[in-house]
Formats: sequence, structure tokens, C-alpha cells
Amino acid sequence: MKIKIKKFLNIYQDQVESMVFDGLIETSKNHNNNVKSAIQNYLKRSLNEDLGSIYSHYSKKGVFLVAVNNDDKVVGSLGAEYIDGDKYRLKRLSVKRGYRNNGIAKKLLKNVETWVKKNNGNELILGTSEIQEEAFKFWTSNGFNLINTEFSDIGFKLYSLKKALKP
Repeated sequence: MKIKIKKFLNIYQDQVESMVFDGLIETSKNHNNNVKSAIQNYLKRSLNEDLGSIYSHYSKKGVFLVAVNNDDKVVGSLGAEYIDGDKYRLKRLSVKRGYRNNGIAKKLLKNVETWVKKNNGNELILGTSEIQEEAFKFWTSNGFNLINTEFSDIGFKLYSLKKALKP
């Protein structure tokens, strides 16, 4: 299986949206209806924030990468949006079912880190939750440190993590 990492193009918009939606809905499937409802609300909000127009959101001051297979179909994604100073926020890490545990997320992360460093960034931040157990394990095993824990309106833990990039 040959996977290429590419900068996002508008032709990938629908594929990325579907992949991110499917991944988050799958994550919530073993949880109660309150969690499922919270995920649905988060997805609606995400469409307005950045997911509904990836190119225009990330092309200003950031980067959005996709992992594509031999047929140029999206199997993974990760974006970094500029916050301020030397700080970027990572968003939309997703790897399609059937392609997970093959190093795709790690490859996306390494490529985003390289891009951020080339653009004078030294710090990455992100948010995840206890519902996304695999994501939390991935981030902490790739050098991210937990800096804050809060509780959502319905009581699950929300985590803030950060990583300092070495030059």
C-alpha cells in the first residue's frame, strides 16, 4: 500500500468531510445518547469553523495535508492553523478505517511539523477528549504533553495538549 502526503486541494473537500464525520461518529458509537448528541453538535460547529471550507480556512495562515492512496482517494488528514507568535493548533486528524495502524497519522504529523518549523513555528497545541481514546494515546506517544483537563457540559473530559518543536 503506497500512501502519498499532499497539500489539500478542493477536489478532496467532500472526501475529507465524510472521513472526519465517519471517524467521530464511529468514536461515539459505544457511548450514551448525550455523547452522540454532543458529537453531532460538534460536527455541525466544525462545518462552520473550518471543515466546510478547508482550502479557504487553512490557505491563509496554515496548512492542511491529506494522505491519499494509489487511486488518489483520501485516507487521512491533518491541519495546522496559525494561532499567534510561533504557535499553531492541530485539527482534523483522521485516518480512514481499514488504513489505521499503518503509520499514516504519524506521517501526516511529521509532515505538518516540518511545515510548521519552516514557517517559524515552535509550538503545537491541540484539543481532544476522553471519548477519542486512540487519539489521546497517539498524541501522547508522539511527544505531546497534557497541559489542561476540563469537563464538557455533559461531563466528559476535554484535554488540551502541547508539544514544543525542536529546530
